[in-house]
Amino acid sequence: LDSEILTMVKDMAPQLVKDMGSKAVFATQGMSGVQETFADNGGDGSQVKNLMPFGQSSGFGKGEDINAGGDDEERDEIFGSVGDVYVTVGGDGEVSQIAKAAEARGAKVVPLMRTGGASDGEFGFPKAALSKPSYATEDQWSRLANKDAPVEDSAEAAVDVVLGASDETPAEASQRLRSAWGGNDTKVVCIVGEPVTRRRLGGRRLDSEILTLVKDMAPQLVKDMGSGAVFVTQGMSGVQETFADNCGDGSHVKNLMPFGQSSGLGKGDDINVGRDTKERDEVFDLVGDFYATVGGDGVVVEASSPEESLPWWFLVLLAILILILCLFCLKLMFPTPPPAPVPPAPVLVPAPKHRRVKGPVQPKVGSSSPPADAGCRDPHLTVSFQDAESNRF
Repeated sequence: LDSEILTMVKDMAPQLVKDMGSKAVFATQGMSGVQETFADNGGDGSQVKNLMPFGQSSGFGKGEDINAGGDDEERDEIFGSVGDVYVTVGGDGEVSQIAKAAEARGAKVVPLMRTGGASDGEFGFPKAALSKPSYATEDQWSRLANKDAPVEDSAEAAVDVVLGASDETPAEASQRLRSAWGGNDTKVVCIVGEPVTRRRLGGRRLDSEILTLVKDMAPQLVKDMGSGAVFVTQGMSGVQETFADNCGDGSHVKNLMPFGQSSGLGKGDDINVGRDTKERDEVFDLVGDFYATVGGDGVVVEASSPEESLPWWFLVLLAILILILCLFCLKLMFPTPPPAPVPPAPVLVPAPKHRRVKGPVQPKVGSSSPPADAGCRDPHLTVSFQDAESNRF
């Protein structure tokens, strides 16, 4: 180990501990060199855990020794299964073996490629781990590999990439898994079905006919699709467990589980994705090319890969049509009341003109005078009398 490598670890350790906060734990195998340098510079050491076989101690000045495994081999196996993110510095075949195990179960591997050895692709280091992941930028990844870049720049890039790996989204996780499984050349088949403890919609538990169907389907599906297929489950009992048990030797089966959990299935590799079942299910929804559903209820998901999603303009048009339909339904449910009737305008009938008679009324010749109290027999006739002397009516 040259001084440049140790300087990079010294620069990286305190910044990584500071930026990741108190919820992060940094595990080592209790080895001198890179791991001891990290522990000595990782803050007060309260977040550093040194995994040691039973009866052994690391002798580090900082960090807590935790006994795991009866010997170095068992300890290394546990070390390769416990992490979410693995940062590799230099290394040999042992580092490559741990990186392979970590990548196979879905953990992120961040190799400091400029340090050479296994971290630069030697000793059978997994090739997929050397490709830039979605949570790193081109500049960050190039600084991890460029031996001419300042050491502090590479250390800063390593911190940024580890932070990005810790905040990986479900879409990024699905893309990383597909890359690790062979990219677009590999067909990913997700098996969706209910566990034995969940009742079906019809109220019956999983019956033998359904499980027999799955048993017959699994080996034939593996045989026909060949080595270029991967079969993914959510690590559930019932349909998914039956499929895994009958899926050949299980080498093509991947069981997606939240971090810190295992499926307990007899076959298949457990791959940790997501902090909980919700995030795990989101990755499961995105990672597949085909989804085979058996029974199930409302939690059965459907394929929604980015390549099969609907174009944005179609979604906008669909939203407008739905809005118009909702407005039309509201109009039918709550019709507009008719306007209140306007009462007809009153008809004004002009009063007949007054017939003005001056002076005393003289009866016509040859007619008899009406009685004095007979009055006017015509109700529409108004007779005005004018007093010539006073000019009053």
